[in-house]
Amino acid sequence: MGLFFKFSLKMVKNFVSIGRVLFLALSVVSLSLADNFNQSAQNGFRYGPNLSWGLMGNTPFVWGQWLPQAVGSLHYVWVEPLEELNYGEVLGKTPTYLKMDASVEVSPFYAGYTAGLGLRPFKTNPQLEVDFMYENYLYTNSNLEMVTADVSGSGRIAETWNADYIVDNVRQGDSVAWDYAQLFDVGVSLEYFFRGGSLMGTAVHYVLSDITTDFEGKSYDYKRNMPIFNRDFLLEVQLYGRSPFNENIALLFEANYFRTGYLRSKGGTVEKESLGYGIVMAGCQLSWDKGLRSVTLEVGGWSRHKSRFYDGSVSQELLVQLEYEGYFSFPFSRNFTK
Repeated sequence: MGLFFKFSLKMVKNFVSIGRVLFLALSVVSLSLADNFNQSAQNGFRYGPNLSWGLMGNTPFVWGQWLPQAVGSLHYVWVEPLEELNYGEVLGKTPTYLKMDASVEVSPFYAGYTAGLGLRPFKTNPQLEVDFMYENYLYTNSNLEMVTADVSGSGRIAETWNADYIVDNVRQGDSVAWDYAQLFDVGVSLEYFFRGGSLMGTAVHYVLSDITTDFEGKSYDYKRNMPIFNRDFLLEVQLYGRSPFNENIALLFEANYFRTGYLRSKGGTVEKESLGYGIVMAGCQLSWDKGLRSVTLEVGGWSRHKSRFYDGSVSQELLVQLEYEGYFSFPFSRNFTK
């Protein structure tokens, strides 16, 4: 099992490298951190208004290092076609549109909203999309003071970057607080559409983070599940794909790599090391009601980019994730005819 998992992680790193090469070869400069690839949008999105609600949760096979995540969301997207198309039509292959995006999210550790714009202007294959997103979150008495540099006498990163430390300290003591965070991200992605409805995409994201905290900048990003400075930047590289068997069943995979910034004081002391991890998930999506309802089950694993930042076992790096998303039906758009 250990050899298989190490081989899988090596394949993920290879996929990420391929994604980077493709991006550079096509002369695309990217900036943004967005959510993971929205698998249900491939069936659920229509031109015009799209209102959906979703529940997502993941957990490691063995408790200890990965903090389990649970999020409920209400998501609104207006997709304005750039061609002569009717509202209510499915996007189909190589769509072109202007997208207006907003959502509300609630989790056990934070609550907030996002708002942004996206543009997919060219009816080419592969397709280019550019996005800007603003994120605003309130830590619900859950922002923890983290160790962000391995310094003798000041603790180790691995001592706080784990589920046990967070669960034992959240909402109690002087090391936790109600804090406020806002993030600004801009992004570029490429998607290639195959015959039969399959697609493969790659994206590179960049985000600027600003967290109001008294913890000398040492905070935790629950959405991305990693320590972060109060004023920091994050990079994310994504590779993803979807291959449908029919209109109800599809195979999925996602590979993501996250990396934060690096900070030294004026005297040369390391205040924050660059932290990062990779995660790969694969699974199956079941959709029904003309794509307006879907359930996605994925399994996979994650690994930090430096072993000295990790004190767990290989079994604690294995994950399972379940997600449901349902779209509300708009009579004037879903059933629109000429």
